[in-house]
Amino acid sequence: MALFVVLMSKKSAQRKERALVLMLMGMLCAVVVFFGGLVLKTHREYQNFQARENRIEAKLIQARKEFAQKEVYMARLVNDPEFLERVVRERLGYARPDELLFRFSDEP
Repeated sequence: MALFVVLMSKKSAQRKERALVLMLMGMLCAVVVFFGGLVLKTHREYQNFQARENRIEAKLIQARKEFAQKEVYMARLVNDPEFLERVVRERLGYARPDELLFRFSDEP
């Protein structure tokens, strides 16, 4: 009878050990899935930020090009009197005192 009780306690101890190992493995799997999801979400956010940074960088490059063109235009307005006169005549419709301007409509 004592042998039977010892064998039963060994079997129940093995069952408890197996149950504990299975629970720990299940918990480990749950933790791996949880942190894997976090890593995946973080990676997606990183890719979105990279794409956004690239778009903003392209806008910045375009703005710098436009600024450089406008600086050249302004320098030419300041330093070239003939260019200034032509721009004023074309855009603002100015004329010299002895000139007569004719304006035609674009409508047929």
